[in-house]
Amino acid sequence: MRRILIVLVLFALIAAACSDDGGSSTTIPEAATVATTTTTTTPSTTSTAPPDTTTTSAAPTTTTSTLPPGPNQAIIGSDWEPSSLSPFSPDGGSSNVMEIGQALFVGLTETHGGTLEIVPDLAVEIPTIASGGVTVAGDGTTTVTYRLHEEAVWEDGTPITADDVLFTYEAIMAIEGDWFDRADYEQIVTGSIVADGKVVSWSFPQPTLIHETMFPVILPRHQVEGTDPTREWDEIPWLSAGPFVFESWERGERISLVRNDRYWKTGPAGEALPHLDRLEFRFIPDPERLDSAFRNGEIDVYAPSPWPEAVDRIAAIEGVEVQSRQSPIWEHFTFQFGNNNRNEDSLNRHLPFRQAVAHLIDREAIAALGFWATDLHLDGILDLTGLPGTEPWSRYDHDVDEARRLLAELCADLGRDCDADPPKLVFSTTSNADERPAIARLLVDMLGAGGIEVELQLEDSSLFFGPTLDNGTWDLGQWAWIAAPGAGGALGNLAIFDPGSPVTGDPNVGSQSYTGSNFARWGTSAVTGQPLGPERSFGAPPGTVYRVDLNQGPSLVSDEHSARYEDLIDLMEATADIDEFTSLAIEAEQILADQVVFIPLSTRNAYGAVWASRIDGYVYSPWNQTWNVEKWRRADR
Repeated sequence: MRRILIVLVLFALIAAACSDDGGSSTTIPEAATVATTTTTTTPSTTSTAPPDTTTTSAAPTTTTSTLPPGPNQAIIGSDWEPSSLSPFSPDGGSSNVMEIGQALFVGLTETHGGTLEIVPDLAVEIPTIASGGVTVAGDGTTTVTYRLHEEAVWEDGTPITADDVLFTYEAIMAIEGDWFDRADYEQIVTGSIVADGKVVSWSFPQPTLIHETMFPVILPRHQVEGTDPTREWDEIPWLSAGPFVFESWERGERISLVRNDRYWKTGPAGEALPHLDRLEFRFIPDPERLDSAFRNGEIDVYAPSPWPEAVDRIAAIEGVEVQSRQSPIWEHFTFQFGNNNRNEDSLNRHLPFRQAVAHLIDREAIAALGFWATDLHLDGILDLTGLPGTEPWSRYDHDVDEARRLLAELCADLGRDCDADPPKLVFSTTSNADERPAIARLLVDMLGAGGIEVELQLEDSSLFFGPTLDNGTWDLGQWAWIAAPGAGGALGNLAIFDPGSPVTGDPNVGSQSYTGSNFARWGTSAVTGQPLGPERSFGAPPGTVYRVDLNQGPSLVSDEHSARYEDLIDLMEATADIDEFTSLAIEAEQILADQVVFIPLSTRNAYGAVWASRIDGYVYSPWNQTWNVEKWRRADR
């Protein structure tokens, strides 16, 4: 079974960026499915956002929009400046590189910022079995064929051809650094890439859908060949095939782009794109100064802090539009099914207990606390990846009576007097900020109403995201994952709970060496022979030492449901049919909900602010707010 490396990447991102739940904004490196999450007030401008984008505007305050018409440009403000413009460099995976790159780079496919679908970019269409673009031989060998747009050219007028795709593959395979994950590219059958004019094809040894997102950036062979794209293109990017071309980079200040007169895409009426003549990315590292620059009209677009007070302050400015989107960061409660559970009286192995907990948790009340600027609870995770979901957790409404009934039946089956000896649950999460501890305190009352005693054991994030998760010592834990778009994103999120993927590896090297994803140990086999991690304090009280030991016995819950789930992950990894994949993913998510392996809570809202009195066509996406920058217009010209 092929293991999905993206899972560990997601985990590392959460541990590094989101564990503290502080008041700072989190920037997400890819796209996410969106949903309305705030209330729309009376708008002072007309929104061009899609239906699932909430737009907030307000009546005038003391700040007004009496700004003169500007040049045909847009200025995007950011609190962070990239160190390199090459997405293949060690520092090239940042969101800023992606936002700037959206205006310069092209790929075979890209992510639609409004729907989160994987859509064609250079490709005329995404090949499928139904279209004949994907063929599967009797031995499983799968060949995909992409046809590039005839009119697609680089900024110097050179046609973009299949040979550029082949060269990009060769350049990727030559990368020696461990910062770039080549796992998907290594699956391509050696020598199978055939480049013929505007048609490129390659083969995999087994059916797969990974081709849909493999080439988000294509390199121009006639310029880049003979150079190192990981180190020699930091200051000046290679030739553009996007709507803009590079003009200059003033370190510490700005990156300036100008209109690409050879841009090959056109608008819906056949009009030339882009509409703007210039695009500037201005770097202002001080958040207060960044806010001030936007309020003063020095910048046209930026992503404000996601906290309600900050958003309301910006939305109250006449001529400003704030768009709210559901981010891909999703909070959850997850049960532990392994042998190392710190709660000796844990009842997690019993489905009625997990169902009772799900009914006792008032997820609407938790979302209404507003910690992540959202009042919507989450009933499914497939929607976050752009795939259709069925919201299978919607059945677990807040129902204390149903929870008490389930517990009473369980206690009777166990021969336990749960009035005299009530069930106990130990809850662990990070203690570094106010949000999760407040939810923990609410959890005590919620579960207590159903007769479950809750003991809180909150921890420093370095401890929680270290040995607690690695060793599986929690009972019920709370943290977050990030959902990525498309089939690969859906598979990555579902594979987190793959029974065939117990956590293994060498803790002495670090979590990046782990090959497993199932930290909850649901349905996993025993893990033996793994090295013991070094002694570390992990921010614990003085004199307390922890170490990671991944060795433990088989899961306390392994049944026909976990076995079927493991089969589903295998089937999803081995299909080249997106319709079949979607059907399998829906069944897998249904099993997770049926078995209450985890309880989704909510996503975090993200915001984009624009001077709508000056810029028209801006549609915010938390993955990449420049995803449709070629369609932005000046509204004041």
